[in-house]
Amino acid sequence: MHELEHEEALEAEFEITNLDPQKKSSPALNSWLQGQRLSFWTRLCMTIFTILGVALFSWHLLSPLHLTGASHLDKASHGAIFTPSHQAPSGYLQLLVVQKVIYLIDQNGLVKAIWTRHKYVYLLWQHSVAPSSRFLRVDHQVIYLAAPDGRLIALRASDGAVLWIKRGT
Repeated sequence: MHELEHEEALEAEFEITNLDPQKKSSPALNSWLQGQRLSFWTRLCMTIFTILGVALFSWHLLSPLHLTGASHLDKASHGAIFTPSHQAPSGYLQLLVVQKVIYLIDQNGLVKAIWTRHKYVYLLWQHSVAPSSRFLRVDHQVIYLAAPDGRLIALRASDGAVLWIKRGT
């Protein structure tokens, strides 16, 4: 008797019914979802546009054009300075970056401390020294410069004030 129950259980039929209503969608979406292959020219155009998009994005990401605002300071003023990137550089000789402050010295001996935030450039201070002077180092909030005549100049990094000048021997 036990064997008879087992055979009945194996022979029982089941019907699975989907109770969700069928959704109607566009033929284009159905063909896309069903995996219909795209034509050779469609795939080729998609590949070319993808490669061009990646190349354009990489060029924009690595281009120095959006980083040139810091080297084009024309007028001394406090606050935001908008400087278009199409201006010609004015011949800076040296640049130092220390703790998010950029120190620039140009060929005429004008030392500038600037700070950039997003697309704005802020001039913190500027000070004139001898033309063709050069940065030696920045240490303990003091900027050390060497003038072409042998003098050593120390400027306070926070406001550009002269701390001392030593004559060369």
